[in-house]
Amino acid sequence: MAQNGSHDRNDQICFFSSFHRHLTFSKHIAMVTKSTRLYNRVGGSTRVRIVALREQQFSLAAIAKKTKVKKITVQAILTKWNRLDTIQDLPKRGRPRKVDDRTGKRLARIMQKGEVESASQLAMVAAAHDIAHISPSTANRVLHQQGLVAMHMINKPMLTREHVRKRLEFARAHRDWTVEQWKQVIFSDETVITARSSHEHKIKWTKPTRKLNRKLVIPTVQGGGVAIMVWGCISQYGFHDLVLLEGRVDAIGYIEVLQRYLVPIVSQYFCNRPWIFQQDNATTHTAHGVVDFFFSNNMEVMKWPAHSPDLNIIEHMWHYLKERVRQKSPASNKQDLWLNVQSVMDYMWSEEMTQKISDLYESLPNRMQAVIDARGGYTRY
Repeated sequence: MAQNGSHDRNDQICFFSSFHRHLTFSKHIAMVTKSTRLYNRVGGSTRVRIVALREQQFSLAAIAKKTKVKKITVQAILTKWNRLDTIQDLPKRGRPRKVDDRTGKRLARIMQKGEVESASQLAMVAAAHDIAHISPSTANRVLHQQGLVAMHMINKPMLTREHVRKRLEFARAHRDWTVEQWKQVIFSDETVITARSSHEHKIKWTKPTRKLNRKLVIPTVQGGGVAIMVWGCISQYGFHDLVLLEGRVDAIGYIEVLQRYLVPIVSQYFCNRPWIFQQDNATTHTAHGVVDFFFSNNMEVMKWPAHSPDLNIIEHMWHYLKERVRQKSPASNKQDLWLNVQSVMDYMWSEEMTQKISDLYESLPNRMQAVIDARGGYTRY
């Protein structure tokens, strides 16, 4: 019995001697190569206990229960010990990253400041300043890792403080309007139609937001070359007649348009029901003669905030109209372009478009709230 006890003690001493030797080697490896892995690590003392329990013939399930470590993690620690004589984290395999987190944040700041406009330019600037030598695809990937996405710039009217104040006042005054109240409004506008799209799709890298990101807005002012200009209006009943405006339209010409087109629409669709006319604040629209016309015909005109196309739902109809026109063969003169416009009017009067107009009226309460949320500034509409 004494002899057997002596053998047991010798075996135990040999085990801990071997175990200590392995741990010494493991510590040396850990000092030379530090791990870059990020996860909930099992502490060093727990790993030692796991190996010791296994040498004492405990099962994986028993070890997991005693150490409160998942069975699969216990198995991974023991496998590493048996194969590599270490319980320390090993260096991550594969090629090291070209861009660390700090450099990635620096590259993102360069992009957000507007110093460059594309991932290709960012790669060149990074190399020129010896920040990082990367390819455009790597720069693109780094920007995504930093939470940036490439988004289209948006043309929006330039808003002054006065514009913002009046937009906010308007939205607050109409925040409680129901959809049925909005359906009393006849929305009108003029627009320029060109044979080809004149919009340049500019891209900006930025972080996505729920509201319209002001960094995506390209402020615009009225003016510029035209192809043809038209006037139109919509109501809850759909898209109405489109009018070709020849040359510069003054107050007298605008009154003629209202007399020939608006008055018949009101008589045919609204009869004795209440309605309100919406127009923007163009100088022609606010001329004394036009104001007198509305007064003498007992027409109520909505007081509209300037530079607010996002609140005028007819803007969406212009988009649908222009997209259809540009599917036609490009016109070489104004006459042909007007013919192209007339050829798509059946689509604008279709049930599909009438339903879209109905949906746009449904969106008006949300538009008012969006202006209030933006404190009178730009919205996503």
